Amino acid sequence: MLRDCAALCRVFVRKQIVANKPVLAVTSFFAAATLLWAASLSFGANTRVFGEYGKLQTLAVSPSGDLLAFSSDYRDQKGDIVLYNIATKSKTTLTKTPYLESQPVFSRDGKAIYYFINEGGKGSIQKIEIASGAITQITNKSFWCEFPSLSPDGKLLAYYSKRDNKYNLYEMNLSNGSEKRLTKESSFDFGPVYSSNGQQIYFYSNRKGSSFSLFKLDRASGNVTSLFGPGGFTFQPSRDVRGKALFAVSNAAGNNDVYAISLEANRVDQVTTAAGNDFFPAIDARHNKLYYISQREGDYAIYSRAYQVGN
Repeated sequence: MLRDCAALCRVFVRKQIVANKPVLAVTSFFAAATLLWAASLSFGANTRVFGEYGKLQTLAVSPSGDLLAFSSDYRDQKGDIVLYNIATKSKTTLTKTPYLESQPVFSRDGKAIYYFINEGGKGSIQKIEIASGAITQITNKSFWCEFPSLSPDGKLLAYYSKRDNKYNLYEMNLSNGSEKRLTKESSFDFGPVYSSNGQQIYFYSNRKGSSFSLFKLDRASGNVTSLFGPGGFTFQPSRDVRGKALFAVSNAAGNNDVYAISLEANRVDQVTTAAGNDFFPAIDARHNKLYYISQREGDYAIYSRAYQVGN
């Protein structure tokens, strides 16, 4: 079943050490030039983009950067896929079934969205054409499948699937529907995200203990390695920023916050520090913006922060 990631988060709060120093909090604007590790990653201020529309879960940015897609329970207290135009501030509810739809992922041309649907206890992945509303069934309804991620070339779809009481990662060739099993652990492997070059898949898993942390799967060799992280319950990795960093959520500081995780050094930095929970980081690589969902003002709302990446 779809797991509200907030509900999954148990409190594993402990002091985190990064290169023998506590995890750092990102605070300022470009003028202050808060720089993070070798990637020279700096952030702008938080900007509220959209809110007051029920409980918002999961978030995606279109390839052009002008549209957001997310799940909202505003209509039926379950969840619909909603499309939001950032410039015009207009929204369109794409799915209006009696079921929960969530986890949107834009196609590479921005004309369709892949998403998860829970039809009465049967979880699968579908695709909807934005213009026509035509729906295509992607995964076999005989197996529970969720958390879709599209490869950079748009030819492959990764997701996790529950089969034989195991939660492993799978990959589908979208041209012919053939599947490949990527992991074969008895642990829980969730939330796959392709790297920007398509050579790796990032995901979170409890394969190293009772809590969840981040891992990297090399697609060529099948080797899995752990990523340095903030500790605590760490989940929801984003696509990476030019191979230098990615964003993820952790409760290491006491509630759920977004962290920047270096892919070049053992270093993490806390990006959000508000008292409310921050979830579902997604990047607009074209315009260098980080989007995420937050409860910092009471309701569920979408916020953005511009970022800059040095050489």
